[in-house]
Amino acid sequence: MPRDFEEVEKHIEDMALEVVTLEEEDLLTLGRMMNSLEAVGNCSDRVEEPLFHALIKAIRNYLERLILAEEKDISPLEAGVLHLQGVFRSMSRGEPFEQDITPLLEKLGSSAPGKSGKNESTAAEGTGKSPENDTGEQARELTDEDREILHDFVSESLENLASIEVSLIDLEDNPENLDTMNAIFRPFHTIKGVSGFLNLGKINKLAHSAENLLNKARDGEITVEGDVVDLVLESVDVLKQMIKGVQEGLESNSLLDNGIDINPLLKKIDAFQSNSEKIAGKPLGQILIEDGVLDKEKLEKGLQEQGQKPGKKLGRILVEEGAAAPRKVVGALRRQKKFGGKKGIGLQVKVDTRKLDTLVDLTGELVIAQAMLRQNDRMFSHGNQDLYKILSQFNQITSTLQKTAMSLRMVSIRSTFQKMVRLVRDLSKHSGKQVTLTMEGEETEIDRNVVEELYEPMVHMIRNAVDHGIEDPETREANGKPAGGVVHLRAYHRGGNIVIEIADDGRGLDRDAILHKARASGLIGDDAIPGDADVYHMIFQPGFSTAKEVTEISGRGVGMDVVKKAIEKLKGRVEITSSPGKGCLFTIHLPLTLAIIEGMVVKVGKERYIIPALAILESFRPEKALYSTVEGKGEMVLVRGRLLPLIRLDRIVGAEGKNQNPWEALAVAVEHEGQQMCLLVDDLLGKEEVVIKSLGESLKHVEGIAGGAIMGDGRVGLILDMAGLFHIAREEYIMGPVRKPEPGAFGPVSTFSKGATTPPSNGTLMHQAVTEAGGFH
Repeated sequence: MPRDFEEVEKHIEDMALEVVTLEEEDLLTLGRMMNSLEAVGNCSDRVEEPLFHALIKAIRNYLERLILAEEKDISPLEAGVLHLQGVFRSMSRGEPFEQDITPLLEKLGSSAPGKSGKNESTAAEGTGKSPENDTGEQARELTDEDREILHDFVSESLENLASIEVSLIDLEDNPENLDTMNAIFRPFHTIKGVSGFLNLGKINKLAHSAENLLNKARDGEITVEGDVVDLVLESVDVLKQMIKGVQEGLESNSLLDNGIDINPLLKKIDAFQSNSEKIAGKPLGQILIEDGVLDKEKLEKGLQEQGQKPGKKLGRILVEEGAAAPRKVVGALRRQKKFGGKKGIGLQVKVDTRKLDTLVDLTGELVIAQAMLRQNDRMFSHGNQDLYKILSQFNQITSTLQKTAMSLRMVSIRSTFQKMVRLVRDLSKHSGKQVTLTMEGEETEIDRNVVEELYEPMVHMIRNAVDHGIEDPETREANGKPAGGVVHLRAYHRGGNIVIEIADDGRGLDRDAILHKARASGLIGDDAIPGDADVYHMIFQPGFSTAKEVTEISGRGVGMDVVKKAIEKLKGRVEITSSPGKGCLFTIHLPLTLAIIEGMVVKVGKERYIIPALAILESFRPEKALYSTVEGKGEMVLVRGRLLPLIRLDRIVGAEGKNQNPWEALAVAVEHEGQQMCLLVDDLLGKEEVVIKSLGESLKHVEGIAGGAIMGDGRVGLILDMAGLFHIAREEYIMGPVRKPEPGAFGPVSTFSKGATTPPSNGTLMHQAVTEAGGFH
């Protein structure tokens, strides 16, 4: 074999090993596969086989879509790599590749080259007619009662088989749906029973075989994937043909058997089930030993190394040690995944949620203890290498345990979304409007505690969308819109947070009406010129409503302030965008869990504080030329062409900062409800995920503090609350309306001037919070 071909084979085997252990959204593995694929392409210039190059192109395109999260299903990628191996082996032997890969290329989003494989597959492969009829469908005299029963059997069976095809599509998308599995299983069971009673032997035999296959899938002994679905679909096709043969026999008064040979299909189903019985439940090492690839001594050595490196896969260890060929390991992994994956219908255990919460809390304590151990200088003073290895393994185990414990509290947001369907239906009926609710991303997972708190604010927002946002059918048609309005719910993950969007295609927010109401209510000065975000957020003020009349649904101004308080309680924020006549979009950003928060650890004086990452825009060192004091506004800093208030965090928290000159310190630009300011801190210590701890009843209402976190050295760091900080800054430093603010800048102006030394009154409370929490020593 030429050296180029050896390189190609090596890279293809590397891809095969990666793909069988690939999980969804595993960007590192996808990146390694892309590198291997590029290497294959670079080494195969002399390859003239068009199928080979077509597969490389199709796999590359699909890999790119997986990396960009445009696709989630990795099964076409697995099939693509498998066929790439097959094409390469055929080339190496100088033989043509006989299989048609056109369907696979279509799944990968590509098209076939000028020629395809020689053997075109059909939906009912192996269903040629047999010369003999030895299964009981012989010609016999039928009574009128027999004919009536057979006619009923034909019509009901064909109807049931049609329903199976629809359900199979749903099952392939969601293999763990027990209802869908049962909906497919029942028709086969019925056909088997009735056909046995009517002495239709071949129909009974095939239905029974397909039923056994589905029963294994239902019990989780085999994974519901392409091969299983193909076998069931093929069984449906053959059963349809045989049942139509019964129908033709009734009409022509001839044999009820049209001579279809079911033996090839039965053998395929039996072989599939035999493999599942051979592989099911067995670990990779045992499969390789039974295949004669590995001996027990090499397996034990591999398992010992895996024990020292728990994050590493056994298959990769065996290949790297040369204990097993990559091709053999890949084959065993594929069979294990297909027949021993236990991805069918898993067993579920009901657990008291209080036990889950206790587990999460204890895991959090373990993480803290592990961090304290890692930062203890005495642990490393002796230079013991074995201790380093043990601690590294402990870190990996702790991290995995924490992720597993947190995942136990994660639930789908589907149930909350589905409750809104009934709400929209009832609201539409009461308001006389035609409103449809559409949903996207219902499978997005979020902490159970967050889901429970999310229901009420979503109800208020959808009520407002239907009552105030969506116009009546006559108005919509007059404006060139469809008579029926749409409210769209969408959920997705972004940057370690969950984003929920509530959009409608109604009239949008009336900016002028909101601004007029705000001025009339004294919320803003008559000469103030706020930005759009500031105006839209006025609707979250208590009692604020622009509705001209109160309806049964809304209009009293008591809904949106509830939304704001609920979202802030969940450590989240709401953004509003609106387009007149086109609709409105509310975007809710929430942390995935209330137990852990991702934030930037900053230092002010001797103390550390955590700023939630969700609120941070950027961090920088202010240049002296960009710093200024403005009469009536206080300290300001120019950030990307905008003047933002500069708030000294040491004066808010009552600490003593080490840098009095802003250009010697660091600034963190933060945002809350469309308003922005810069917090002046002494130092940035890094980004961390910290376990949130309550500060107790006596300190829970201290403004500006969301909670505490035990840092790696055992001391307490306070988690800052952006809503409270903005309020403190507004009340303590900023007195009076903004005349002409920069877009997105703070809003009110400041009487604070450079050189002021009196800290705000809230600083004393914060200092007390740090002291009582054990922060000062």
